[in-house]
Amino acid sequence: MPLVALAVAPGLFWLWYFLQRDRLRPEPRYLVRRVFLLGGLAAPMAGLVQFGVFRAAGLHHQQPGGWELVIVAALIGVIEEGLKFAAVFVGVYRNAEFNEVLDGIIYMVAASLGFATVENLVYVLQGGASIGVVRALLSVPGHAFFGALMGFYMGVAKFAGPRENRWLVRGFALAAFAHAAFDAVLLGRTVLGLAVIPIVLILWQRAVVHSREALALDNQRMGGA
Repeated sequence: MPLVALAVAPGLFWLWYFLQRDRLRPEPRYLVRRVFLLGGLAAPMAGLVQFGVFRAAGLHHQQPGGWELVIVAALIGVIEEGLKFAAVFVGVYRNAEFNEVLDGIIYMVAASLGFATVENLVYVLQGGASIGVVRALLSVPGHAFFGALMGFYMGVAKFAGPRENRWLVRGFALAAFAHAAFDAVLLGRTVLGLAVIPIVLILWQRAVVHSREALALDNQRMGGA
């Protein structure tokens, strides 16, 4: 039980943290739960897809080096962020309750943390408390911040009219790139892995900025209605 709590608590904390940004016009909790669960279901799907792709391509994803490391990290970023995107797009994007730019951040973060929580359970139950602590400080918030990045652009896209697809693609590409950079420095297993700390801090800062920008855009829309 302590390991389960260690694995689950970081995801719940960061979900609470982002929900506090949505106190003025909070999203229905059943929709937040829906995308959280869909994100959780995406985690084993991502594992299966990655296993198949890496095996078909002959990639050594456990200890890649050189260009192989770059390719593996890029594929992980695309596959995992793509499945999170699908969880939100299918689960709530066309729902009438998705009616603010900030909603994109809230729902995408919820899906990302559902993904991270299931992934965390596997790693922590296999690797123990030390793995749980490291992932609580880096990997779980990393997933949340990738989600906030993509979610901001998804929220903008919802109200962008003919430019909707452009914003959706931009958000997905940026999140996949950030995820790939995060994984690349970790998979290299060198002192450069410490670069993951400023990456997480920068992504956190961007999440805060995007949340403020989303609130400002929503207030403009509400004021002009």
